[in-house]
Amino acid sequence: MESKTKKYKLLSFLIILSILGVVFMINITFTSKIPNTILLFIRVILIALFFGAWKFFQIWRQEDFKYIAFTLMVINLAFLIVSFFTNDFWNINIESSRGIALAKLSDSAIICFVLIFSFLIAGYKLKDIFLVKGRFIIGLIIGFLTFILMGLLALNYSEPPIELIFLKRNLLWILLFVFSNAFMEELLFRGIFLKQLNNFFKPIWSIILTAIVFAASHMQVTYTPDVLFFVGLVLILGLLWGFLMHFTKSIISSWLFHAGADLMIIIPIYSTFGVSG
Repeated sequence: MESKTKKYKLLSFLIILSILGVVFMINITFTSKIPNTILLFIRVILIALFFGAWKFFQIWRQEDFKYIAFTLMVINLAFLIVSFFTNDFWNINIESSRGIALAKLSDSAIICFVLIFSFLIAGYKLKDIFLVKGRFIIGLIIGFLTFILMGLLALNYSEPPIELIFLKRNLLWILLFVFSNAFMEELLFRGIFLKQLNNFFKPIWSIILTAIVFAASHMQVTYTPDVLFFVGLVLILGLLWGFLMHFTKSIISSWLFHAGADLMIIIPIYSTFGVSG
């Protein structure tokens, strides 16, 4: 009996991992390689499929699978909606640090709004997606300290070296970018999944699963010559952030830590390519 249970858990892990991997690779990893019309069609199909699965599991009272199907439907809906709000729609110039930050803010705000609003009208509570204080003090301390540490590393080990005039011109937009992106990714990859996946697995396996999907979604990056090393690093960070979210019962610590890690990417990018203010 125990052997069958383990096989069932492993099969469930692999199936959910595969489905999440496909959804995120379509919506993030390979988005730039898929023509817009085809991508639009795929997202509509996925929304319909997961809506059907949601209703099917609802009828058959399979609560755990129902929640996963609903979440996957909402993810595709969020990416479908955000696809209409392009840089041209907002008249954003992404050749400037301001434009890059505002474009990221737009995408993040729309995706997060769709996710949060959908979960609330479906009867979820904010604590179900970690949008609460949780263990606030320890979460804030961990988040703040890791953010500062990452920021110092980014400033002191960036190539080319960061100049004061660069920071004065770009700091506001850099912070807007990293906080927007970090909040969206923590909500998208962990916040809406961890508690649901705990219905299938022990928390450690839920954290591992989300970390794998998170890392795989970063395979398309072009700002590093060693993509495999970068993906491995992202996997480790995903594990840390998943643990922090689970431990503190809140998105705060992983959000701030994630924003700090993003500083180590975005500051060198802005500096190297001479992004104007």
